[in-house]
Amino acid sequence: MPAGRYGNPCKNPRRLQSIGATPMKPSEPLDDFSAEEQAKLAALPRANLPATILEKKIVAALKANGQLRQAPTPQPRHLLRLATASLSFLLIFTLGFLLGKRQSTVPVAPNQQAMFMLLLYESPEAVGSESDKVVEYSHWAKSLREAKRAISGEKLKDGGRLLRQAQGQLEISEVGHQNQREALGGYFLIEARDIEDALSIAERCPHLKYGGAIELRQIDKI
Repeated sequence: MPAGRYGNPCKNPRRLQSIGATPMKPSEPLDDFSAEEQAKLAALPRANLPATILEKKIVAALKANGQLRQAPTPQPRHLLRLATASLSFLLIFTLGFLLGKRQSTVPVAPNQQAMFMLLLYESPEAVGSESDKVVEYSHWAKSLREAKRAISGEKLKDGGRLLRQAQGQLEISEVGHQNQREALGGYFLIEARDIEDALSIAERCPHLKYGGAIELRQIDKI
């Protein structure tokens, strides 16, 4: 830039302040030039500096003053590490997805426990009130559930119908305490490892305490 009305911009503090820079000393080194180039530039008349050189000096002054920052150039190694990390993440994600999909298709192992039915028979000579039986049966079933054993059951109403077919004819008769020695009064369905385990559970059933009988049968998985 030729010297004009304001003279050399590098020697005019007001001109430098108008562009946001600070005045530079003539002997101030430039980072963009080698020592030999800086010596040659120092020997030139300040008013005759080429425009490109003057521009570089102003840029250098702005950098030195902290008013101009140059964005860092990505290094090849940094880019390589970034690409490697991205590829690793993609591979891990894909592998996890495939493993999860494979595991979801593996059939669950069947339950090794067997199911048993406790058929509760009542006799006319049964003792105890109905309310006491309900409370004690409930506590017994609760203790099995707390031991992580499956149990369910229902009480049956008195009376019923017995169906038979003889010579092609259907025969229906009433069932009740008056017609048989022991009537079926209810049932429990329990889970056990084997018949011996089921027997140990049935022996603690309060139904025996009140004079009833229990028939233990294993559920046949067809």
